[in-house]
Amino acid sequence: MISGQRTGPSPLVWGLIIGIGLILLVSARACSPDSSQVLRSRFAEAGATQVAGEALGTPALPLPEAVQSLGSSAITKLRGGEPVAPLTPVASDATLKVDIGTLQQVSGGLQVKGVVTNVGTAALRVPLSAFRFTDQSGTVYASQGDAAATLPPKGSTNLDLTLPIKDPTTLQLVVEIPEANVRLEMRLLAE
Repeated sequence: MISGQRTGPSPLVWGLIIGIGLILLVSARACSPDSSQVLRSRFAEAGATQVAGEALGTPALPLPEAVQSLGSSAITKLRGGEPVAPLTPVASDATLKVDIGTLQQVSGGLQVKGVVTNVGTAALRVPLSAFRFTDQSGTVYASQGDAAATLPPKGSTNLDLTLPIKDPTTLQLVVEIPEANVRLEMRLLAE
C-alpha cells in the first residue's frame, strides 16, 4: 500500500451504488400499489336530475329487513356525527375495485372516503367524473373538478369526496368508465 492512497471503493463504485439505489427507489414507487395520488373533490347537484337519474340504471330493489335495520342504525349514527360503514362497502369487476371505508356528516356535507384499485393488467385512468351519487330524492351529484388518477396495474389511490347532502337516508353510487367497460353500482345508505 502506498502512503497517501485511499482504501475503499472508488468514486465510480460509489456512483454505481447510488445510481442503483435511486433506480430501485423510483421503480419501487412506480410499482407501489399505494399511490400518492388522491381523488379529492366537492360534488354538486348535476344539471338535469330526471335525465341523469334515468341514466343510473335499474332502480334499487327493496332490502331484507335485517339489512334495513343496519341501514337505519347507520343513519342514526351518521346524524350523530359518527363515521359509518356503507351497506355495500366493496364493488369490483375484472378492471376496477372500489372500496368505500366510511361515510361521515361534516360541516360541508357528507364526506365519502375510500380506495380505488386497478385490478386489471393495463394502466387505468380513473376520472372523478366516473363517480355519480343519487340521494333519496333522486338528486344526482357529480364532481365539480376534472381531476383523474392514472393507476398502474395493482395501483390504488384514495378517495376523499364531499357531497352537499344534509341528513341523507338513501345513497347510491355508480362508477362508470365507458372506455374501460367499467360499471359498478353500490348501495351506500338505505333506510
